[in-house]
Amino acid sequence: MNRVRQLATALAVTTFVALSSATAQSAYFGLGGGVTVPLSDYKDTDNAGWHVLGKVDIHIPMSPVGVRVDAIYSQTSQKAPATGNTKVAGGTVDVVWHIPTTVPGLKPYVVGGGGVFNYNAGGGSTTKFTWAAGLGASIGAGPIHAFVEARYISVQLTPTHLKFVPLTAGLSFGS
Repeated sequence: MNRVRQLATALAVTTFVALSSATAQSAYFGLGGGVTVPLSDYKDTDNAGWHVLGKVDIHIPMSPVGVRVDAIYSQTSQKAPATGNTKVAGGTVDVVWHIPTTVPGLKPYVVGGGGVFNYNAGGGSTTKFTWAAGLGASIGAGPIHAFVEARYISVQLTPTHLKFVPLTAGLSFGS
């Protein structure tokens, strides 16, 4: 449990530093949602579900690299004969690499980082370190951008890791 507190504290401090520096950088606040696709052992026990995502993207001027802080809540329904839902909630701090392109308004990106997620399948909950990586793209002009992305998320449960892919679409607003 001490390790979880240390990870949560590190996530909170990193989030504070990232958001504090947002005044000097350009920041986008985003909301999205979509389908959660369970993988590996998780797909054997649960059906596909849904999720919501909130994020803050901090773009560093003149750099293809930025920082992102996000939070996700996901719910899947358990397969028969089990009943109930599996709930996963948490957040990550990520590095975002914006892939250069010549198409105006289109911004493909690669995202990856780590954080903590809480897992609850009805029999109690546990919070563990999580890592995530994925691809996405945003398109838009001015303060509003639409985005789509797919990420691979692995919650470090024992004995097997909880693996899933959230497919997300949403809108970002900012300067």
